[in-house]
Amino acid sequence: MQGIVTTTDRSLVRIHTYTAPESGWVVNSHIVELPTQLLLVDAQYTLSNARAVAAHAAALGKPLTRVYITHCHPDHFLGAEVFNAPRFAPEAVKAAIETVGDQVAEKEHSRLGNAVARRVTRLDHAVEAGIETIDGVIFEFRLLRNAESEDALTVALPEEDVIITQDLLSNRVHLFLGEQRFDGWAAALEEYEKLPYRSVLGGHGLPAGKELYNETLSYLAVAESVLARCGDGEDLKVQLVRRFPDYDGIVLLDRQKRFLFDDSRA
Repeated sequence: MQGIVTTTDRSLVRIHTYTAPESGWVVNSHIVELPTQLLLVDAQYTLSNARAVAAHAAALGKPLTRVYITHCHPDHFLGAEVFNAPRFAPEAVKAAIETVGDQVAEKEHSRLGNAVARRVTRLDHAVEAGIETIDGVIFEFRLLRNAESEDALTVALPEEDVIITQDLLSNRVHLFLGEQRFDGWAAALEEYEKLPYRSVLGGHGLPAGKELYNETLSYLAVAESVLARCGDGEDLKVQLVRRFPDYDGIVLLDRQKRFLFDDSRA
């Protein structure tokens, strides 16, 4: 089963969002189509989904010049070997992937075999916070700390009214709670909700609007309360599925068990 491609059209850019199927953790890669080139934000989990993203990019007929990795979770960086372009990440993310990436890849490979990469693809450059103009389009790179993950990158296009938040937000997909940064995550959601961007492209699920901030905050509040009462990961999964029956990403509830409850089977 392949993913879904959703297009966000703006005056100078078109963003093609590939949303993986459940087996690929419903994770998003965003192909930012500029006037003469393409940028990619995040590289998928499985190699087949990464190849689907690469095929869609190739069909656009423009060179892929940069790949940005937003944070050190395997569904965002394991597919990077598929893409032949310089790879960028915040310094802290780059360092984390260099330190634990091969270990993470080996663990995922032991579960799924050649469906995922056995070794991590190294990153080439560090991204700093600030404004950069690429192909005539203004980008604002923001460094996010202590939210869904310890360090992350978000990418805003101020003149295009779009922000790519990745795993700060999800759209009707269960959140990965493994790092348990509830307070920092909620504070970041409140901070980002005040930004002017009406089009919001999150890390899992289809693109949407600013309503995703409140929806994610509500999920976090419920999840924190449920987690405090749960005895194990299966109990947490059952209760969250009951509370959010129309959400995708059940696989994320399974994979977070070992982080929350030291379940080596997850």
